Amino acid sequence: MDQEKYALSLAERTKAEAENEIGDLEQFLTFTIDKEYFGLPLLHVHEILKPVMITRIPNVEEYILGVINLRGEIIPIVDLKKRFHQIDSEIFPISRIIVIMLNEKRCGILVDEVKQVVKIQKAMISSTVDDLSLNYSKMVESVSRFEGNLILNLDFSQIVEFISVNK
Repeated sequence: MDQEKYALSLAERTKAEAENEIGDLEQFLTFTIDKEYFGLPLLHVHEILKPVMITRIPNVEEYILGVINLRGEIIPIVDLKKRFHQIDSEIFPISRIIVIMLNEKRCGILVDEVKQVVKIQKAMISSTVDDLSLNYSKMVESVSRFEGNLILNLDFSQIVEFISVNK
């Protein structure tokens, strides 16, 4: 009888520890732009698309590539490489469009390559300071390290605000 109670107690503790560990993890979709690693909170990623025909829109900022029709919904596509580095993106077979969503509104981000979903402990994520010398520092929320790569975790709300303001 005591052995059953001990086994049950051990199982409950192990389950509680596993739930505690999961609660301490953040998931990011990682991708590259011009050989730099970036991450987006996985909860905001709606889907990942292979590049499709993008319809240009006149009189918009240079980094807005245009729009796509995704199952009847018109979605703006932003070239973060153009915004970050002032360099036009080339679309390769490994390039992808990451569709992100906020309050039922979607927008797409063209990236060089989608890498993987990573789980990073919250303790291993460092906040950034506002005075980074990067021209996109306001969009970088935190920095983390995964498998030897430094990942700049983008602030989803800043990206959406940036796209909305600059449409």
